[in-house]
Amino acid sequence: MILKNPIFIALATVLAVPVASTSEAAWSQSSVGDLSIFVTLQRFRIYAVHCSAEVPQLKPKFDGLMEDLNSRIQGISKALLSSDVFNGVKDKPVPAEISFALKDSLDDAKHNFERQDADAICPKTLQNLGEMGDESLKADLMQTLVAVQNMTRNLEKEGAH
Repeated sequence: MILKNPIFIALATVLAVPVASTSEAAWSQSSVGDLSIFVTLQRFRIYAVHCSAEVPQLKPKFDGLMEDLNSRIQGISKALLSSDVFNGVKDKPVPAEISFALKDSLDDAKHNFERQDADAICPKTLQNLGEMGDESLKADLMQTLVAVQNMTRNLEKEGAH
């Protein structure tokens, strides 16, 4: 089964970098492109949601940060998804196994982040996310797009056998 495939596990692990929350937002799985954008934003949202709840004085800053990150990632994604490398992923459906695995990875990342001392980690997280340049966001989104694209291809190959 694909979920036990070492390549799949490695790619899912890459996507589990602690950065967003899956229960607070609708889970998007319409295409590889949409899911990649969603997962990228969710990793950041994990921090924002938790820190806003645990350190309320940071909520306005995290809200503004998430608006900024969302806008920037949407802009970056348009350019990436129209490139030759990712053009085919805009409409490529995502197999349910991949969506479930990514949701589980994000849930794990959320639980790992929530175990940390919010008063200590949240101000630094806000600073680090606020300092992320467009190149870092582009690299993060590209990594996610490539990973989801590769997981989809691997699953298709396994289904063909």
